[in-house]
Amino acid sequence: MTVLTLVGAAVAVGAWFLLLGAVLAAARGPAVRPGPATAALGPESPAVVDLLTGGWVLSDEAASATLLDLAARRVVTIEEIGPELALVRLGRRDPARDEPDLAPYEQLVLDHVRTLATADGVVATGALAEGARSLGSWWRAFGKAVIAEARAAGLSRPRWSRAQRMLLLGASAVPMAAVGFAAAAARSGSDGPLGPFAGGAVLTFALLSALVTRLDRECGTDAGGAAASRWLGVREHLAGARFAEAPAAAVTIWGRPLAYAAALGVAGRAVAGLPVAIPADDSRAWSDRGGMWHVVRVAYRGPGPWGRFFWGRAPLHLLGRLAIAAIPSWGVAFLIGILLRAFLDVPVPPELVGLLGALLVVGVPLVGLLLDVGGRGVVEGQVVRLRRRVRSQNENRTTYDHYVALDDGRSRSVRAFGTTAERWALLTEGDEIRATVSRRVGWVHGAEILTPSRYRTGAPRTP
Repeated sequence: MTVLTLVGAAVAVGAWFLLLGAVLAAARGPAVRPGPATAALGPESPAVVDLLTGGWVLSDEAASATLLDLAARRVVTIEEIGPELALVRLGRRDPARDEPDLAPYEQLVLDHVRTLATADGVVATGALAEGARSLGSWWRAFGKAVIAEARAAGLSRPRWSRAQRMLLLGASAVPMAAVGFAAAAARSGSDGPLGPFAGGAVLTFALLSALVTRLDRECGTDAGGAAASRWLGVREHLAGARFAEAPAAAVTIWGRPLAYAAALGVAGRAVAGLPVAIPADDSRAWSDRGGMWHVVRVAYRGPGPWGRFFWGRAPLHLLGRLAIAAIPSWGVAFLIGILLRAFLDVPVPPELVGLLGALLVVGVPLVGLLLDVGGRGVVEGQVVRLRRRVRSQNENRTTYDHYVALDDGRSRSVRAFGTTAERWALLTEGDEIRATVSRRVGWVHGAEILTPSRYRTGAPRTP
């Protein structure tokens, strides 16, 4: 009986997947082939063009192309100041007249630039990856707004119609029941069949419905396929216009064609210079401390070969690490001393070699810790990076090391200090703070916010 129920469950699940394949074939979008090369731009925005020509999957270029389009329409200005510095400058707002009508996703990009801009309305192009926003939720909102516009124009649709979704979910009742009966038969000696039946049926429905949801991607309509074909022809034309090496500031010369070239993937340099949808680099931060935008290099380790192991630790934690490191260091050096004495006849006691080896490993951080006990320093600067990294992980708990990097205006290279989770959660990138630190071991003992960041959204992060 158990074998028959298992075979029945396998047949039911297989039949459901055959139905899924048939519905997938019926819901397939139009085939898109490049049209003839043309210079005629259509009415779609660069972000929608990115969606149409990318197989109805939005790429990072869409956000950069949207900012270029805003610059082409004079909502913002992009200026190249030097070989490594370009600025996005917000237009002056007229109280009697807001910006021209912007699509929701264009407003998202403009609001992000506004959040980053200094008091004079300027932000470095490289700093567009900065800020306290959650990039994941921001990108989802951007994508939903672009898709909504494409659907409203009849260019895009969900893969499943309501009838197709209901058909797939309704048909899943058969494999649900079959797997439930198989589970009940397999557990026939248990307290009762109801529990295994319900468990197997619920698990089967959860997996099949999750698969249906996962496959419900965006698809093109016939009108969308025709528009995508036309825009691929535009791409062929723009590819010959040498946009690949044009910087973002060249939008003042080329106008909207450069924005469309970015959306179509043929303006790589301009897109790379506007990292709107790119996560901020952990080791390379932009700071406007002192009034001029500049790059700050961030290291998360101390000097020397053992800097990563000892740097950025609380004093008690550092003492524990020093003790852990001292024992094997002494043992290895002690064995080296024995070998030196036995084979090279070096008249040095192995115990002394072991002591020297342990001091070589733990001596510098130990001296730094002792000196910092009575000589803590004060650092004032702008928080340019707040990061946490996994220290240990098991089934029940994940432990993190928390780091804060400060730009004090004295150097373009800084070391991130370690701090507690609670203190880390109260800070935001862009805050001007005064911190009490142990400079030699890299630990923040206290921090006072002097000027809150303009990136703040009001809610602290969860440590």
